[in-house]
Amino acid sequence: MSSEQPDDLSERIAKALEDREAKAAAKRRKQASDDVSVSAGAYALRFGIEFVASVFVGGFLGFWIDKFAGTHPWGLLVMGLFGLAAGIRAIIRAYHELNARAQKISPGPDKAPDDGTNDA
Repeated sequence: MSSEQPDDLSERIAKALEDREAKAAAKRRKQASDDVSVSAGAYALRFGIEFVASVFVGGFLGFWIDKFAGTHPWGLLVMGLFGLAAGIRAIIRAYHELNARAQKISPGPDKAPDDGTNDA
């Protein structure tokens, strides 16, 4: 009887730990999925706002440089291009952030378990 109890206890502990880890993993996946699905529209809005704001700020600064320095089209053109570059950089940065969040949810085909169907 004493030899059965430790085995039974260790089996119950192992099962409880597996159940706890499975519940925690499911909770993390659900939370990450909710974050990405709810915020997809917010990311699209963020992309647009960051790009337009960068171009406008660059153009505005260029306009004021032209006004005070008397270099009429050049300040606007140069600063407008800097604003365009800053907007593109902001979109790329936000895209990488969104992509990193999506990778937390699904690791992708290169990290999927091998089921033997894609042998080369």
